[in-house]
Amino acid sequence: MVRSNANAGQEDAFNQWYTEVHLPEVLSIDGFQSAQRFALHQAQVQPAQPYGYLAIYAIDSTDVAATLARLGEATWLTMTDAIDAASVQISVFSALTETLSASA
Repeated sequence: MVRSNANAGQEDAFNQWYTEVHLPEVLSIDGFQSAQRFALHQAQVQPAQPYGYLAIYAIDSTDVAATLARLGEATWLTMTDAIDAASVQISVFSALTETLSASA
């Protein structure tokens, strides 16, 4: 899971790069299975939110450490100056439960 922000005035360039360049590049690394981006919604339970964007990646759970090592070795990834690099926060979580759904 990656939380991030665009640099001021560079939202369009940030979103274009992230969606059209960065996601496909990361998904080409062995072990990454899927990715989806989110923008912070206007309605919030806690109004003060430090991140405007979220990307969630699914990683093959058989060897997370190797997948992250391959990501770290991917010096060929295209980066952009539209991302606020100081705001990026990356976290890796493991599922504790199956996906639950509301009853109809």
